[in-house]
Amino acid sequence: MNRPSLPTDIEEFERALTDCVTIAAQAMPDRAMLSIALCGDDDFRTVACSHARAELLDGLQQATGQGPVLDALDTGKAVTVLDLAADSRWPRFVSGAPEVRGVHCEPLEFESVLLGVLTVYAGDAEGLPEQAWVALRVAAAHVPVLFRTALDVARLREVEAQLKEALNTRAIIDQALGIVMVQRRCTAREAFDILRRVSQDRNVKLHQLAASIVEKVTGRPPQRSRFEEPPRRVSGHRP
Repeated sequence: MNRPSLPTDIEEFERALTDCVTIAAQAMPDRAMLSIALCGDDDFRTVACSHARAELLDGLQQATGQGPVLDALDTGKAVTVLDLAADSRWPRFVSGAPEVRGVHCEPLEFESVLLGVLTVYAGDAEGLPEQAWVALRVAAAHVPVLFRTALDVARLREVEAQLKEALNTRAIIDQALGIVMVQRRCTAREAFDILRRVSQDRNVKLHQLAASIVEKVTGRPPQRSRFEEPPRRVSGHRP
């Protein structure tokens, strides 16, 4: 199954997921714990949890090779167990988690592809109250939104980096054009044609040729464009 690529700024995404499960945990019964595990190529990784024990319970399933999280990831379907003591599917997991009675694993999808699982570990076998189910559904619905936002931010940063590099490259070529115009006493168009022909003849990229010309004439590497972040506005004040 194809997996969505994780955002490049994974730490920021994980912080947002941690906030999500922390808020949802406030609507859960006293001993309930939440975790979010995201799919990997061969396994899963817990990226957010309301309690440290929830992450250990996820890890226990990885170590034993069985458990509701693994089943939910394998099938892409929700797994709900009200009383683990009465369930015989995952004996190694159950023996290592005596404090857990009930569990629910909610698949998380992004553009119809399984992204991971949101899990609730309950300390009793009475099931979750209605407000807990509402919080669980809201949290599950927010994960794909957070994922999309993180991807959009990552793509914008990538485009910004590409734009800066393109402008830097253009600045270097402009410096080389100025040198050729002075040396050949020609127009900018003619200088560009000269650089383009030499670039093709030598099988060298135009900006690399331009950089070598600038460095040969000036004795130092070409100057790159300088970019400064715009000043941030102070909240509540107009410029």
